[in-house]
Amino acid sequence: MMKRIVSIALVVLMVAALFVGCGGSVSAEDVPGTYKVKTVNGKDLKDYFLESFEMESEDDLDSVLGLLGIDSLEDFMVFNLDADGSFTASAMGEDLEGTWKLDGSKVILTAEGEDQEATFKNGNLVIDMDGDEMVLSK
Repeated sequence: MMKRIVSIALVVLMVAALFVGCGGSVSAEDVPGTYKVKTVNGKDLKDYFLESFEMESEDDLDSVLGLLGIDSLEDFMVFNLDADGSFTASAMGEDLEGTWKLDGSKVILTAEGEDQEATFKNGNLVIDMDGDEMVLSK
């Protein structure tokens, strides 16, 4: 009976190790796509803006977006990462072009001589922008 328990325990451990070992690898083919900001510091983008900038209503938010030339909050920040290692981005009405490369689970975005590091996690790009964690999803 003890041998059977030990055998089952070993099988469970081996299967667990297999999942842990395979789950963390990221391939360059996983990264390309169009990403948009979904959350900032764990909050929906709309709620983040309303709270952070002490706006009283969604109308206030719409007015600010209009001043920035942004049609909708969904278009606040958009990254298009191409398979050839190039990217384009639009953030707050400004356009940017650059390159990206994969380093483990890190995506290094380079534009205008500056690097911005993102983590590729669960199919999302996670970027720390001045202490704010932004999650961009395809």
